[in-house]
Amino acid sequence: MIDFLFFGKAKEERKQLHAIAHFLAKRVHYGRDVLPEKLLMRLEEARGMVREALGITTPASQRRSILEKLEKDYGDLLRTERHHGRKENAEVALVAIVLALGVRAYFLQPFKIPTHSMRPTLLGILNQSETAPPPFFLRRAFDFLLEGKSYHRAVAPRDGQILSVREGRLLGVIPWTTTEIIADGWKETVLSSLSEAREGGLKVRTGDQVKAGDVLVNFSSATGDHLFVNKFIYHFRKPQRAETFVFTTEDIDGIESGLRLRGIEGSQYYIKRCVALGGDLLQVKPPELWINGAPAVDPASQRVASQQNGYPGYTLGPTYLNHPNDSYRVPNQDYWAMGDNSPNSFDSRGWGAVPAKNLVGLGALVYWPFTKRWGFIQ
Repeated sequence: MIDFLFFGKAKEERKQLHAIAHFLAKRVHYGRDVLPEKLLMRLEEARGMVREALGITTPASQRRSILEKLEKDYGDLLRTERHHGRKENAEVALVAIVLALGVRAYFLQPFKIPTHSMRPTLLGILNQSETAPPPFFLRRAFDFLLEGKSYHRAVAPRDGQILSVREGRLLGVIPWTTTEIIADGWKETVLSSLSEAREGGLKVRTGDQVKAGDVLVNFSSATGDHLFVNKFIYHFRKPQRAETFVFTTEDIDGIESGLRLRGIEGSQYYIKRCVALGGDLLQVKPPELWINGAPAVDPASQRVASQQNGYPGYTLGPTYLNHPNDSYRVPNQDYWAMGDNSPNSFDSRGWGAVPAKNLVGLGALVYWPFTKRWGFIQ
């Protein structure tokens, strides 16, 4: 028993010495260029004592004596270990943040599809009315993690008159938009915006009389596709026909004037398919897109024109290409953007070409949700 305790104590001492050796080595390594020479000398002296204590032939009594001397003569250095560790952790966290911001600024930027202009290639937020109650909790969690699908349902707890249907915040203060259905004596809250609830089939409005058990709202919401935009690639090459790209609306008056009318100031991000390049001559002959006197031959444009698998075909525009005989030549250095969901896409047919200075990057891959669209964008 005595031998066991002695061995355990010796093992603990060696573990302590190894930790001190590691700490002193880091301080010398990271501070050699900035620490005062006198401090570096003390650190090296302490390292020498630790090496001596860890020697294979060093007796246990001498090892304990060295530990005591380290605490007595170099304790001020060793007591900075905890503070130094926190400082290093903070530095590592700061470097990680800087790297993440750098990657986002120059390499990969996350982007969420807000609308259905690229459907069925990419999907935006979709709110659909439901008839059945939401599934059990584990199924709901699975649906959200895999498909980005959530469920929203509210039932009147008792009879009453609807006094207000409005947007609010979760618990009144948390910045999570909710829909509040308020009656005389009770309130039901749905974790969605009012516009989403209405799109999903909100069944009541202010002034309605409801009975206990009446369904007030019942819908599912599928999040838009989340993707990474490759911001690096356009530093080395120009966009190519048929690839999906992201650009800003800066100085595109046909977009920004409409945004200002809706009270939205500043540039927005748009994602479309780059169907034509500067110098190309375009025509829309539904359901086909023609480039330079012939139907577009790239697989993406042919998919849209096929009117199969959810692709609707190309349609005429409101401003440009609004007749099958109309043609438009894309200005040099500019690009023509169109959505795969052509009948429901506000794109270059409405506001013209995309200037090269507005390019953000290539739509590279969908990283969530894990549906059939997950992976590299075609």
